[in-house]
Amino acid sequence: MVRSAPLYGVIGTPYEWTAQGVKALAGDDVPVPYRDPGLKWFLASQLVRTLRDFTVFDPDDLTTLDLIA
Repeated sequence: MVRSAPLYGVIGTPYEWTAQGVKALAGDDVPVPYRDPGLKWFLASQLVRTLRDFTVFDPDDLTTLDLIA
């Protein structure tokens, strides 16, 4: 159960400008933070959030009443 999940960045495909035009580079599935200056040359395919203030539990321990509350 997560109480806070602020946006962090994205995962996707980086691009660069070359003499032949725009070229796709190999992606590595490492999240790129929104503050990264290279983000303007990035085509995002997934949104990434940072999970904070969370509680880990076993789903088998939940009851129907827990889901309603």
